[in-house]
Amino acid sequence: MDKSRIGGALICLGTVALTGLFLWGIAVRNYWVLAAPVLVAFLGVMALGFWIGWTMAVTETEAPVPQPEGESASPGSSSSPS
Repeated sequence: MDKSRIGGALICLGTVALTGLFLWGIAVRNYWVLAAPVLVAFLGVMALGFWIGWTMAVTETEAPVPQPEGESASPGSSSSPS
């Protein structure tokens, strides 16, 4: 069995175990069984938003190169009829 299949099997077992814990927590009416996944999802969305903002803030942009007055805006177009 290759490493990717073993990793996939471990992920499947982990999700089954976490689902069992989640359902058990709902059965005993534990507040944290709902609060913990919501907290993890919220923090994940906030981290994604921070990463996007950080990337936008630190990305350096170049000023556009001014085109000479005599050249047209789109290369390849000619003003003379064919």
